[in-house]
Amino acid sequence: MVKENQVIDLLNLEDLKGNETFHLSNCLIDTIDLIGAFELNVHLKIENCIINNLKIHSCWFVNGLFLKNNIIKNYVDYQMGGHNLKPIVIEGNIFTDFLNFFDCQFENIVELKNNVLLKGTNLLGNKGEGFENSFAIGWLVEKNVGNIDINEMNV
Repeated sequence: MVKENQVIDLLNLEDLKGNETFHLSNCLIDTIDLIGAFELNVHLKIENCIINNLKIHSCWFVNGLFLKNNIIKNYVDYQMGGHNLKPIVIEGNIFTDFLNFFDCQFENIVELKNNVLLKGTNLLGNKGEGFENSFAIGWLVEKNVGNIDINEMNV
């Protein structure tokens, strides 16, 4: 399914059901709420959108996530996530608040490229802690503005 050039109040798990791929492009989105969406089997693509609230705590993007050229305005709390059989690509976005990765287990590559992280992220932080993120295949991090290895979960 493709949604383009729309104003969306709420996108949640129910909206994604029955789709192999769900693509949002050039939309104004108040809230994407995928909290607790264990084993989300849709490939979620979000491009060129403004998102006020991105809620992805405990969401497993099994078939990948493609987040490109968006503005995300809230503190994003991604705990106990990952479990992705396909890549998670976060590219060219502006995060106005902290991007929290906490105790995520990534089974496929995570790419964090060309983003502006105004308050940073702990994707590569928390070294040696029990909640440090793990990367089975690895990660690609390049050309980001902002700290990517903060040793805290909330700044």
